[in-house]
Amino acid sequence: MLINDEAKARTYLTNISYYRLSAYWYIFLELPQADHKFKEGTEFHRVVDTYVFDRKLRILLFDEIERIEISIKTRLIQEFCETKGKNWYENAALYTKPIHQQKFLECVDDETERTREVFIEHYRQKYNNGVRPPAWMVFQLVSFGQVSRLMKNLRSCPELKAVADHYGVDAQVLLSWMESLSYVRNTAAHHARLWNRRIPKAPVLPNNPQHAWLKAVPGPGEERKLYAVLAVVRYLLARFIPSTSFSAKLNKLLADHPEIPESYMGFTPNWRDEPLWEN
Repeated sequence: MLINDEAKARTYLTNISYYRLSAYWYIFLELPQADHKFKEGTEFHRVVDTYVFDRKLRILLFDEIERIEISIKTRLIQEFCETKGKNWYENAALYTKPIHQQKFLECVDDETERTREVFIEHYRQKYNNGVRPPAWMVFQLVSFGQVSRLMKNLRSCPELKAVADHYGVDAQVLLSWMESLSYVRNTAAHHARLWNRRIPKAPVLPNNPQHAWLKAVPGPGEERKLYAVLAVVRYLLARFIPSTSFSAKLNKLLADHPEIPESYMGFTPNWRDEPLWEN
């Protein structure tokens, strides 16, 4: 590897660490990578640029997925509270199995006990009777992953369908998307490499989406790359933020780092021409 500025390289390694940065130079290794031999002409600044790109990408996705998380939680609260009551999450009849109800209630109890949020402290003082808080409080405490598992473990019902309808997809598609988004969100939250990571459970690609989607969908094996998740983020954001700037932000990020190979993330040829990505 060529190092043109040793002082700058030393600063990066001192503050990022050799091991953390090493995750970003595997794409620059000759095959087999186990030999740890760099391709001829590989420069250290290319590794750093990949690291910086990944960091910016994580920040962008963490911010946008937060918006989606809040929106989905809000739809769940409104749809279920209107028909099933403010503590609907305690209703055993809504779950596919008793164990699922038990685990979610344990999660609620743990989060409620652990938190020092003012609204929960006030609730305890006002209702010191062991009654669990209403759903709109509980959903402030539980994580996106916990909500994703909750929805997956609920019986099919009109309320769940209404939540999915709000985003123009089937309930099973939305559940798949939430699982993928939760994984990406957690990866970003833990500052782990994201850009060329394969998603363990790829988001289901909808057959009949109600709004602009991909004409050229990722092929076999490609759906586990990040592009499919980026498309899901864009689709969902457009349902409740019509003026979303996500496409523009993503395009700018890629333009700022032109040496990043888009194919490693699963981008299809001419993806910018897709109606889904129109600003």
